Amino acid sequence: MAVIPLIIYAAQLAVACIILFYVIEMITMPANMKRICQALIVLIAVLSVLGALIGPGPTMARVGPLNPMTPATPSIIR
Repeated sequence: MAVIPLIIYAAQLAVACIILFYVIEMITMPANMKRICQALIVLIAVLSVLGALIGPGPTMARVGPLNPMTPATPSIIR
């Protein structure tokens, strides 16, 4: 596992999260809405780091025929 790129990614997200946190603090809106927006920013950052730590999920199942019909394949229906 590449630890240094993960640390760099987490640090970039932390800086962006801190900036957005204080930008929302400066916007005029009710206090409870500010806290909800700030909590969502922190949640997105935490989930992004966890997603980068866990890695990509398994590949999706293939939909469709396993061997697609080519022009050279004889047609079953006449």
